[in-house]
Amino acid sequence: MCREFSKKCSLMAKGLAILLLLNYHLFEDARAVADLQVDYRPFPLEAFLTFSRFGNVSVAVFVFLSAYGITIGLKRQEKITVQDMYRQALKRMLKLMGNFLALYVSVIVVWLHWFDLGSLYGGGKQGFLYLLADALGFAQILDTPTLNMTWWYMEIAYVLIFLVPMLFLLVQKTGYSLLPIIFFIPAVLELNPDITRYLFTAAVGVCAAYGNWPDRLLNLKLHPLLRWGAGCAGLVLCVLVRQNFLVQDKLLHLVDAGAAVFLVWFAAALPGSIPGVRNALEWIGRYSMNIFMVHTFFYLILWRHYIYALRYAGAIFMALLLVSLLYSMILEWIKKGAAWGFGRIRKARGLRE
Repeated sequence: MCREFSKKCSLMAKGLAILLLLNYHLFEDARAVADLQVDYRPFPLEAFLTFSRFGNVSVAVFVFLSAYGITIGLKRQEKITVQDMYRQALKRMLKLMGNFLALYVSVIVVWLHWFDLGSLYGGGKQGFLYLLADALGFAQILDTPTLNMTWWYMEIAYVLIFLVPMLFLLVQKTGYSLLPIIFFIPAVLELNPDITRYLFTAAVGVCAAYGNWPDRLLNLKLHPLLRWGAGCAGLVLCVLVRQNFLVQDKLLHLVDAGAAVFLVWFAAALPGSIPGVRNALEWIGRYSMNIFMVHTFFYLILWRHYIYALRYAGAIFMALLLVSLLYSMILEWIKKGAAWGFGRIRKARGLRE
């Protein structure tokens, strides 16, 4: 089991989060489950749907881990200036933009014959600008057409990159008093709905890095049986509390933040203590961003018939995971190959000069 919340632990948490996300998207709609004749045995329908809908918490886990990771990076630089923070944030954004552009291009190359880009984006200069906005991950921010509704998360990802340094500066000044301040901000300011929902989770991620919460949780001295019992009971409690009408309607931003902290600990402390499972979660987590951005094409937009034709919930889930993972791995291999090729070309040119 992890005793320090390392990058491997973060990957395990991302792996768990993406599994929850796939399960959510596949099975959260009761009508679709019935119409597509999904066999969810041996679980009762209500329990099956409740757990599937709980998977929506995965976005909060990604937000928490992003805020946590950025803050840890800033903490390690003792004399960093505000200008340096935002210089690094710009570099981080450009890197994310480049990775997303590569994924967008791959989708166009693989599935161009399936899409009518002219109808989606329109023609002329306006259509080109809409396409460019989508290809760079700005469609949600600019409210322009998009090829994939799941790409809305890019808005949150970009905002976090520039928001977290500000939250880090505030937590240095106010300590954990930042949390009640952030909690009440949506009550007095009208914010973007997605920002409103995940702002508190981001602040919790910053505070967690500031106070080393994950390390402290992982170092709690619990007997393995007690740890597993508490973890499983905690997971059931998270599901029951979160999937409550009052929470869904009024308190979701608060509960999601707490659930994200729990699931991050859960991934590292329980599945992360089993060697084979640990390696699998870490491996999936390594490709989680690509899986997040591409899986919708498989289960909803293009291959819906083939995915759900398997009928059994477990088989459907595994099929979506495997095709999304394979696509993500091939994409990363191509990107690494291209980077290696460009590096060789630049080196050769440098030698000639």
